[in-house]
Amino acid sequence: MKLIDKIIRTWRINVALRYLPLKTNSVLDIGCDDGYLLKQLDGTIPQKDGIDPRLKSDVVFEGLNLRAGYFPNAVEENEMYGPYDVIFALAVFEHFSEKDISTSAKIIPQILSAQGRLIVTVPHPFVDRILDVLMFLRLIDGQATEEHHGFDPEDLITHFSDTLKLVKRGTFEFGLNNILVFEKIS
Repeated sequence: MKLIDKIIRTWRINVALRYLPLKTNSVLDIGCDDGYLLKQLDGTIPQKDGIDPRLKSDVVFEGLNLRAGYFPNAVEENEMYGPYDVIFALAVFEHFSEKDISTSAKIIPQILSAQGRLIVTVPHPFVDRILDVLMFLRLIDGQATEEHHGFDPEDLITHFSDTLKLVKRGTFEFGLNNILVFEKIS
């Protein structure tokens, strides 16, 4: 991972962590990579799980439980998940197919706790052009950008609107990234 990749990742995580409720006992990070976000959480959160398709096998270390697999498929295959107080999906949904987004919109509310929160970041569709230039100049690695499909954040709001309430919406990284915070409808 190159320096600019690390700066962008850190910025995205710092923005998302602002919306972590003070009383959080369980967290799931969808697209956890190497568990970097989970490592940023303090030690008072007893359950810190992650799932990522790029992991070669399940990993347990430093109080983290990282699973190799695809979300939402792993949950559909009856693996045990939740309930979670917070689910992070940072720079994830722009990589998902329409079917996987629809399935995620059904599964995530089922594995959220009663007051659970989904914290999402998704880039503006224009970002793909910027990433292409940065990759051409070899300034970033641009992980899996070929999977981006001009994702519109409005689509995500529509998918989750029946089961989750949008409580915060904003932009960061000069308007090139979106933060969406949903809470479970009780």
